[in-house]
Amino acid sequence: MDAAQPSGFGQVHERLTQIVDEVSAEDISLDDALKLYEEAVKLGLSACDLSEQDIEAHLAAEGDGAEGAEVADGAAASDGDGADAADGEAAEAAESASEIAADESAAV
Repeated sequence: MDAAQPSGFGQVHERLTQIVDEVSAEDISLDDALKLYEEAVKLGLSACDLSEQDIEAHLAAEGDGAEGAEVADGAAASDGDGADAADGEAAEAAESASEIAADESAAV
């Protein structure tokens, strides 16, 4: 999924879960852990982009009136939960990569 932009939060979450599992492996190299960390960060940014697209689409559907803005605010709060979950997965992957890097540095 490195080259392809995920099309939904489900895909982002699925890949981040895979990354966490891969980074948690004891035999992962520092280079591989860092590559996975970079991918996780990109996925977190993709989740934010997806959230913004959802909000913009919702605003366009509702119009520019005050009622539409109130509904959009509610949508932003609920969509943000998905982005927060993806960001949490990215943070967990980053933490695991950092721990592996520290362990490998100590071993050298």
